[in-house]
Amino acid sequence: MAEKLREYGIETLIKHAEDNDITQLEQGYELLAEGVDLLVIAAVNGNTIAPLVRDARSQGVKVIAYNRLINNSDYDMFVTGDNEEIARIFCEGALKAVPSGNYVVFAGDRFDKNGFEVKEHIDTMLKPHVEAGEINVIYETYIEGWNRERAAFEFQEVLDSHGLVVDAVISCNDPMGLGTVDVLNQYGIAGNVFVTGQDAILEAVRSIEDGEMNLTVYHPHRELGYKTGDLIAKILRENEDPEELANAETFNGTESIPTFRVKSMGINRENLGTLVDLGEYSWEEIRN
Repeated sequence: MAEKLREYGIETLIKHAEDNDITQLEQGYELLAEGVDLLVIAAVNGNTIAPLVRDARSQGVKVIAYNRLINNSDYDMFVTGDNEEIARIFCEGALKAVPSGNYVVFAGDRFDKNGFEVKEHIDTMLKPHVEAGEINVIYETYIEGWNRERAAFEFQEVLDSHGLVVDAVISCNDPMGLGTVDVLNQYGIAGNVFVTGQDAILEAVRSIEDGEMNLTVYHPHRELGYKTGDLIAKILRENEDPEELANAETFNGTESIPTFRVKSMGINRENLGTLVDLGEYSWEEIRN
């Protein structure tokens, strides 16, 4: 995104909150004090960040939510992946590898609309297979904070209750998938259970290369970032209406937010080289 904005001559300040919503709120107000014209927020918490959004808008600062919906406030635009497409990638990958058997579903944080929406789509796509008696969902839950350790704890509880009978785990992000693999490794059976993730972080990609995790959903970061940069330039420089730039809309609890959705792709061991071709990682990084 910063690369694209530099092409437009737009100065970019980047702050990382290290997954702390209080820190992110403080950083946002620091940026407002510096006189920024637009905030792009990848919200740690879509609820607690809302006061910053309202204050930014009251000062005439435009706001774009990036990949995580901000709830209960009005702002200019939401740029994200397609949650139905993400669920389809999960389900098609799992059903191809494990057309019948016992499934576990680890959805994201229940208070993150992305987590809730992806879970709804997964439920819809698995329903006919469950009704046909092919798939048995023995456990499903939301994982607070999309957290690796919490997912590992939940998965250990599943194994303690049901035994080693799980055939597939649809985990909705890479840390939760890796938490599942952590537990499977304790039993020496990582690779025997189909495990998904999302975001194609390097550790997950290495896990897929090693045959432990099986699938991650990759959001083409360069495409998403460049597209966001283009949208920012049109909104700031050309004063274009976000509604005219959107290809969807998303209700966030109080408002329908103009939304631009970017398609994602499934990455498995067979097409891992796609990430190398796209410049995301090198083979040396993956196999290190």
